[in-house]
Amino acid sequence: MKQSSIVVKKTLVDRYYIFSYYIEINDFKILINTGFSEHVKPSTDLKTLKLFQRQDYKVYETLPSQLLKDHIHPDEIDYCIITNFASHHVGYLNAFKNATFITSNEAYHDFITQQVSNNNLQLSFLVKPDNFKDRIEFVEDFVQTDHPILGKGYKIFNNDALISYELPGAMPGQIGIMLKFKDFNIFMCSDAAWCRSNLEKNLLPTKKLLKQAHNGELFIDTHDKLIDLKLESDRQLFVIPSHCKKMDDFEKVMKILDAIK
Repeated sequence: MKQSSIVVKKTLVDRYYIFSYYIEINDFKILINTGFSEHVKPSTDLKTLKLFQRQDYKVYETLPSQLLKDHIHPDEIDYCIITNFASHHVGYLNAFKNATFITSNEAYHDFITQQVSNNNLQLSFLVKPDNFKDRIEFVEDFVQTDHPILGKGYKIFNNDALISYELPGAMPGQIGIMLKFKDFNIFMCSDAAWCRSNLEKNLLPTKKLLKQAHNGELFIDTHDKLIDLKLESDRQLFVIPSHCKKMDDFEKVMKILDAIK
């Protein structure tokens, strides 16, 4: 069997606190989430936008234009893995005309039935492609695996290099993505933790985050699992959330990713 390789490139400018990652596995060009865009903020009255403003979100350049700078045309993207359907994770969903979207059954169902609107994230529908339903694949359709801490997971493309795990609590059907490298692993935990320093200092989510979460109790359980994961990993592991408060460890994370060849 051909050994899988993963290439990770930073695809968003430093001022972004919500990430989209570009990776390559064999011949597949893959995005994990499609980031925040101007398309999901038509009104300054929206609570989500006010959160963005407090966190100093600024769109200096679009994700598609930055991919083009890396000589990757948006039409070349084969897959977009969506960890949850918060509007700031799917900002350029309709920019990738030929991509198949991979997500969990629960996240998809919540999104397509507009249940996500209960979380003030209905703006996601502004970027939903017309043929969205025809381009969906579910992580549950891949080979199942089990992790002693994270529990049930699925080998995306039936390959050990990329595994999704359920991370319940923050958003319906949320998943995290484990990238397995030769000497270490990276776990992209989506919104299951606000920043890496919270995990390192064993700090639980704030009351405000718990109140806004889809299920506060599950949010705490998942957060505890991430702490256990980091403590009990048998190899070097970097847990990377989608959000970091003022990106207190941004440089460290970027050095890790930029060092990957």
